[in-house]
Amino acid sequence: MLKIVNNCHYHKKLARELIESIIDFHSTKEFLIKIDDTSLTLCCEIQNQQTCFSHSFTEPKLLKRAAQKNQLLLKACNNKKREIHSVVDLTAGWGRDSFILATHGQNIIMSEQNPLIYNCLNFLIKIARHDDAEEVYQRLKVINMNSADYLSEKDAGFADCLYLDPMFPAHKSSALPSKDLQILQILTDNLNIDELFELALQKARYRVVVKRPVHAKTLSDRKPDMVYKEKTIRFDVYLTNNR
Repeated sequence: MLKIVNNCHYHKKLARELIESIIDFHSTKEFLIKIDDTSLTLCCEIQNQQTCFSHSFTEPKLLKRAAQKNQLLLKACNNKKREIHSVVDLTAGWGRDSFILATHGQNIIMSEQNPLIYNCLNFLIKIARHDDAEEVYQRLKVINMNSADYLSEKDAGFADCLYLDPMFPAHKSSALPSKDLQILQILTDNLNIDELFELALQKARYRVVVKRPVHAKTLSDRKPDMVYKEKTIRFDVYLTNNR
């Protein structure tokens, strides 16, 4: 069940379009969505507690984070020749990593099969484009499609880099992940990541990048060509030659 609260005063048309696109969304959980002129808030009861998450592509905290030039995500999704210009995020989620990449000049396609997440992302990109002339918002595009189906339709080398951020595997700790990930886990159906990864290796022009918990196993028996490690996550880089 989906409950919607529309607090939009400036972006009324875009808010109506969003409501029309999600009104028939069905879920085993009850969701509350609050639509504002600059953001969306999603709420859901998780473990008997109301959990809420707000998202915007113009919030100062995200903009500050995205502007940082020394992020390992940027190194993983580019090379020394700076010839990687197009990235397809095959597991878009809330689109934060895609936004960071777009901030630093790459053209991003975000593939998201869940219709609620897709339409929320689309709305947030549209209001950001309307309110802010920065080119970063023009470099973001989101499509509503299963990523394996999307890749199957493409020729090898169609994108410079393919990026995967699969759901993190279960952890021994009882601590819950962040609120945005909790809600994402409820909404998102698990993709066949192994199949998607193999397809990505066949289609990416230069590289496939996989985001993993720092101590997690690799997605396959193939050893990454490069690994960029942070405290809690790492980026496994697999070089391809599909030119």
